[in-house]
Amino acid sequence: MSPPPVASTSFASRTLFLGGLLSAPVGLLTLAFPPAIPASEWGHPFTPGMHVVVSVCLVCLHLLKAHGFAFGLARLRDGVTRWSMWVAAVGFAVVAVCEGISATMAGVPIDTQAAIDLNNGYGFGSMLLAIPSMIGGVIIARERLLPGLARWSVLGSGAFMIFVVTPALIMGRAWPAYVALAVWSLFYVWIGHALGRVAQA
Repeated sequence: MSPPPVASTSFASRTLFLGGLLSAPVGLLTLAFPPAIPASEWGHPFTPGMHVVVSVCLVCLHLLKAHGFAFGLARLRDGVTRWSMWVAAVGFAVVAVCEGISATMAGVPIDTQAAIDLNNGYGFGSMLLAIPSMIGGVIIARERLLPGLARWSVLGSGAFMIFVVTPALIMGRAWPAYVALAVWSLFYVWIGHALGRVAQA
Protein backbone atom coordinates (compact mmCIF):
# COMPACT_ATOMS: atom_id res chain seq x y z
CA MET A 1 0.00 0.00 0.00
CA SER A 2 1.32 3.45 -0.87
CA PRO A 3 1.66 5.99 1.96
CA PRO A 4 -1.52 7.94 2.67
CA PRO A 5 -1.66 11.43 1.13
CA VAL A 6 -0.06 13.75 3.67
CA ALA A 7 -2.34 16.75 3.10
CA SER A 8 -5.60 14.80 3.36
CA THR A 9 -4.39 12.79 6.35
CA SER A 10 -3.31 15.97 8.10
CA PHE A 11 -6.71 17.56 7.48
CA ALA A 12 -8.48 14.41 8.72
CA SER A 13 -6.39 14.50 11.88
CA ARG A 14 -7.55 18.05 12.54
CA THR A 15 -11.22 17.16 11.99
CA LEU A 16 -10.91 14.31 14.49
CA PHE A 17 -9.09 16.49 17.00
CA LEU A 18 -11.60 19.31 16.67
CA GLY A 19 -14.60 16.98 16.71
CA GLY A 20 -13.43 15.43 19.96
CA LEU A 21 -12.31 18.66 21.59
CA LEU A 22 -15.61 20.45 20.98
CA SER A 23 -17.78 17.43 21.83
CA ALA A 24 -16.39 17.01 25.34
CA PRO A 25 -17.85 20.26 26.76
CA VAL A 26 -21.35 19.26 25.57
CA GLY A 27 -21.53 16.50 28.15
CA LEU A 28 -20.34 18.87 30.87
CA LEU A 29 -22.80 21.55 29.71
CA THR A 30 -25.63 19.03 29.91
CA LEU A 31 -24.53 18.11 33.42
CA ALA A 32 -24.39 21.75 34.59
CA PHE A 33 -27.43 23.17 32.76
CA PRO A 34 -30.34 24.04 35.12
CA PRO A 35 -33.27 21.75 34.14
CA ALA A 36 -35.70 23.72 32.00
CA ILE A 37 -38.06 20.86 31.11
CA PRO A 38 -38.98 17.63 32.94
CA ALA A 39 -36.74 14.57 32.64
CA SER A 40 -39.72 12.78 31.09
CA GLU A 41 -39.48 15.00 27.98
CA TRP A 42 -37.01 14.80 25.10
CA GLY A 43 -34.37 17.49 25.27
CA HIS A 44 -34.01 17.52 29.06
CA PRO A 45 -32.45 19.54 30.63
CA PHE A 46 -32.27 22.21 27.91
CA THR A 47 -34.79 24.80 26.85
CA PRO A 48 -36.24 23.95 23.41
CA GLY A 49 -34.08 26.60 21.74
CA MET A 50 -30.91 25.47 23.48
CA HIS A 51 -31.70 21.85 22.64
CA VAL A 52 -31.82 22.74 18.94
CA VAL A 53 -28.49 24.57 19.15
CA VAL A 54 -26.79 21.66 20.94
CA SER A 55 -28.26 19.09 18.53
CA VAL A 56 -27.12 21.01 15.45
CA CYS A 57 -23.64 21.41 16.93
CA LEU A 58 -23.48 17.66 17.57
CA VAL A 59 -24.53 16.93 14.00
CA CYS A 60 -21.51 18.90 12.80
CA LEU A 61 -19.13 17.37 15.35
CA HIS A 62 -20.11 13.79 14.56
CA LEU A 63 -19.64 14.49 10.86
CA LEU A 64 -16.15 15.80 11.60
CA LYS A 65 -15.33 12.49 13.27
CA ALA A 66 -16.85 10.57 10.36
CA HIS A 67 -14.57 12.49 7.99
CA GLY A 68 -11.54 11.76 10.14
CA PHE A 69 -12.23 8.03 10.14
CA ALA A 70 -13.08 7.77 6.43
CA PHE A 71 -10.32 10.00 5.05
CA GLY A 72 -7.65 9.60 7.72
CA LEU A 73 -7.68 6.34 9.66
CA ALA A 74 -9.03 4.33 6.71
CA ARG A 75 -5.91 5.28 4.75
CA LEU A 76 -3.52 3.79 7.27
CA ARG A 77 -3.85 0.27 5.86
CA ASP A 78 -5.80 -1.63 3.20
CA GLY A 79 -8.11 -4.53 3.96
CA VAL A 80 -9.87 -4.92 7.30
CA THR A 81 -8.53 -1.64 8.69
CA ARG A 82 -9.86 0.35 5.75
CA TRP A 83 -13.35 -1.15 5.62
CA SER A 84 -13.78 -1.13 9.41
CA MET A 85 -12.90 2.56 9.60
CA TRP A 86 -15.35 3.28 6.78
CA VAL A 87 -18.11 1.37 8.59
CA ALA A 88 -17.32 3.31 11.76
CA ALA A 89 -17.60 6.53 9.73
CA VAL A 90 -21.08 5.42 8.63
CA GLY A 91 -21.89 4.86 12.31
CA PHE A 92 -20.93 8.45 13.10
CA ALA A 93 -23.11 9.60 10.20
CA VAL A 94 -26.06 7.62 11.58
CA VAL A 95 -25.61 9.26 14.98
CA ALA A 96 -25.42 12.66 13.24
CA VAL A 97 -28.74 11.96 11.50
CA CYS A 98 -30.24 11.01 14.88
CA GLU A 99 -29.02 14.33 16.30
CA GLY A 100 -30.71 16.13 13.42
CA ILE A 101 -33.99 14.34 14.15
CA SER A 102 -33.52 15.03 17.85
CA ALA A 103 -33.43 18.77 17.14
CA THR A 104 -37.07 18.54 16.04
CA MET A 105 -38.30 16.65 19.10
CA ALA A 106 -37.80 19.01 22.06
CA GLY A 107 -40.56 18.47 24.59
CA VAL A 108 -41.79 15.15 23.15
CA PRO A 109 -42.47 12.60 25.95
CA ILE A 110 -39.67 10.05 26.05
CA ASP A 111 -42.10 7.14 26.22
CA THR A 112 -43.65 7.89 22.81
CA GLN A 113 -42.88 5.58 19.90
CA ALA A 114 -40.99 8.35 18.08
CA ALA A 115 -38.66 8.84 21.06
CA ILE A 116 -38.17 5.08 21.48
CA ASP A 117 -37.35 4.72 17.77
CA LEU A 118 -34.85 7.57 17.99
CA ASN A 119 -33.17 6.02 21.01
CA ASN A 120 -32.90 2.77 19.05
CA GLY A 121 -31.33 4.73 16.18
CA TYR A 122 -28.73 6.16 18.54
CA GLY A 123 -28.02 2.67 19.84
CA PHE A 124 -27.62 1.26 16.33
CA GLY A 125 -25.33 4.09 15.24
CA SER A 126 -23.25 3.80 18.41
CA MET A 127 -22.64 0.08 17.91
CA LEU A 128 -21.98 0.66 14.20
CA LEU A 129 -19.13 3.00 15.08
CA ALA A 130 -17.88 1.18 18.17
CA ILE A 131 -17.58 -2.42 16.98
CA PRO A 132 -15.63 -1.60 13.77
CA SER A 133 -13.42 0.74 15.82
CA MET A 134 -12.49 -2.24 17.98
CA ILE A 135 -11.95 -4.53 14.97
CA GLY A 136 -9.77 -2.06 13.08
CA GLY A 137 -8.25 -0.85 16.34
CA VAL A 138 -6.82 -4.30 17.03
CA ILE A 139 -4.90 -4.15 13.74
CA ILE A 140 -3.82 -0.55 14.34
CA ALA A 141 -2.45 -1.58 17.74
CA ARG A 142 -0.81 -4.79 16.49
CA GLU A 143 0.78 -3.15 13.46
CA ARG A 144 1.65 0.05 15.37
CA LEU A 145 0.00 2.20 12.71
CA LEU A 146 -0.29 5.04 15.23
CA PRO A 147 2.68 6.06 17.37
CA GLY A 148 3.35 5.08 20.97
CA LEU A 149 0.47 4.37 23.32
CA ALA A 150 -1.85 6.05 20.82
CA ARG A 151 -1.85 2.78 18.87
CA TRP A 152 -4.47 1.69 21.44
CA SER A 153 -6.61 4.81 21.04
CA VAL A 154 -8.97 3.60 18.30
CA LEU A 155 -9.55 0.26 20.01
CA GLY A 156 -10.05 2.12 23.29
CA SER A 157 -12.63 4.47 21.80
CA GLY A 158 -14.80 1.58 20.67
CA ALA A 159 -14.39 -0.36 23.90
CA PHE A 160 -15.21 2.71 25.97
CA MET A 161 -18.44 3.25 24.03
CA ILE A 162 -19.55 -0.36 24.53
CA PHE A 163 -18.42 -1.00 28.09
CA VAL A 164 -18.71 2.44 29.72
CA VAL A 165 -20.94 4.84 27.77
CA THR A 166 -23.67 2.35 26.86
CA PRO A 167 -24.17 1.03 30.42
CA ALA A 168 -24.15 4.61 31.72
CA LEU A 169 -26.88 5.59 29.23
CA ILE A 170 -28.92 2.50 30.13
CA MET A 171 -28.82 3.68 33.75
CA GLY A 172 -30.55 6.87 32.61
CA ARG A 173 -29.63 10.31 31.34
CA ALA A 174 -27.94 11.43 34.54
CA TRP A 175 -24.44 12.54 35.51
CA PRO A 176 -22.68 9.17 34.84
CA ALA A 177 -23.88 9.26 31.21
CA TYR A 178 -22.84 12.87 30.67
CA VAL A 179 -19.39 12.35 32.21
CA ALA A 180 -18.89 9.14 30.21
CA LEU A 181 -19.79 10.91 26.96
CA ALA A 182 -17.38 13.76 27.75
CA VAL A 183 -14.53 11.33 28.45
CA TRP A 184 -15.36 9.30 25.32
CA SER A 185 -15.04 12.46 23.22
CA LEU A 186 -11.48 12.93 24.45
CA PHE A 187 -10.45 9.70 22.71
CA TYR A 188 -10.87 11.52 19.40
CA VAL A 189 -8.58 14.32 20.53
CA TRP A 190 -6.01 11.60 21.24
CA ILE A 191 -6.63 9.84 17.92
CA GLY A 192 -6.52 13.10 15.96
CA HIS A 193 -3.24 14.14 17.55
CA ALA A 194 -1.68 10.74 16.84
CA LEU A 195 -2.88 10.76 13.23
CA GLY A 196 -1.38 14.21 12.83
CA ARG A 197 1.99 12.85 13.94
CA VAL A 198 1.72 10.14 11.28
CA ALA A 199 1.02 12.78 8.64
CA GLN A 200 4.08 14.79 9.71
CA ALA A 201 6.42 11.77 9.78
